[in-house]
Amino acid sequence: MPKSAGQCSVLVVEDDAAIRRLVRMVVQREGYRVEAAADGVEAVLRLGLTDYDVIVLDLMMPNLDGFAFIETVNAADPARMRKIIVTSAVSPAVINERMKGVPFDVIPKPFDVYELAQRVRACVEAQQTAD
Repeated sequence: MPKSAGQCSVLVVEDDAAIRRLVRMVVQREGYRVEAAADGVEAVLRLGLTDYDVIVLDLMMPNLDGFAFIETVNAADPARMRKIIVTSAVSPAVINERMKGVPFDVIPKPFDVYELAQRVRACVEAQQTAD
């Protein structure tokens, strides 16, 4: 039985506090439970406690950047990669070169909040269909 939006959880990983608040607000408006992390280290710690339905991830962060976070997640649980939506000003070509075919969704910054909401919804629905 599919989860309702209120049963789905989203982790927002973003070092810029204003963008983190915006993404959190957009995703909460869709009815999802949202937690946030200010960098990759905090996100890895949160992943140890909760299995999120979607992870909205910035790439350029202090401490542990999004690239290292993705490598960590992919090494531990490759199936979790289908839950990641990357938001970044880094060009898709650079992302693809650095990640060498690791599958995840990418939304270029600056992003449209409606597109972000749609992508989160699509990510949740795709997982429910796969499960």
